Amino acid sequence: MKRTIDIQKINEIAVKAGKKLLEFYLRADLQINYKQDDSPVSAADYAANQIITEELEKLNYGFPILSEEGIEIPYESRKNWETFWSVDPLDGTKEFIKGNGNFTVNIGLIHQNYPIAGVIYLPVSEDLYFADENGAFKINKSQEKIRLKLPQEPDYQTLSAVKSNSNKYTPSEYAVLEKLGVKEITPIGSAIKYCLLAEGSADIYYRQSPNMEWDSASGQAILEISGGKILGADKKRFSYNKPSLINDEFICFGFSDTSKLDF
Repeated sequence: MKRTIDIQKINEIAVKAGKKLLEFYLRADLQINYKQDDSPVSAADYAANQIITEELEKLNYGFPILSEEGIEIPYESRKNWETFWSVDPLDGTKEFIKGNGNFTVNIGLIHQNYPIAGVIYLPVSEDLYFADENGAFKINKSQEKIRLKLPQEPDYQTLSAVKSNSNKYTPSEYAVLEKLGVKEITPIGSAIKYCLLAEGSADIYYRQSPNMEWDSASGQAILEISGGKILGADKKRFSYNKPSLINDEFICFGFSDTSKLDF
């Protein structure tokens, strides 16, 4: 059965991990290694992961942790998990290396294959986005707390989209956005894209290129609780803890009513 969490404590963990990332950020001596899929990883990823893992375990919720930089857990071992943490200690490592500030700390909580809470922290801007059963919120650098509440419908005359800063869009991806009537596309790195949708700064995020469950889990929680939605290619709510942790095609909306859109 789902257990209520103290979202403030999760926020504090994300901020602590983010401050650790800044100790490595823009360092000329930061050593970069590459995984089998050619994605970069650094000491910053591992340091932030250690903080998040240790601090989550101290809370004694008893939920297992699925993290990008943690131990690989086969599907047979996790397929019956009812509730678990989905963690990306440094989402946007490529952007981190480039020094453009577009990186985040992501902590999501999955219950029965769907996100129910999430935290995304932007270490450079110090913006914190989070959501749980009490709603979705943003706390900015000035410590102003803003409730995130999306409209039922967007302004169809000014539909805007966000896309990955590091992955090139394919012609078919552009074709989908054109069909939807998108007027402007802004590239930006990491889970910041979900934050922009949740706060109403953009309307659509469509992706065909693969990414991982921990890239999207916290963002989906924040976006859905703020009033948006994320759908898979089957037009059903996007789910988690699949046999493969690689995400298939999905589309995110910063509004709730998609009945007037052809996608």
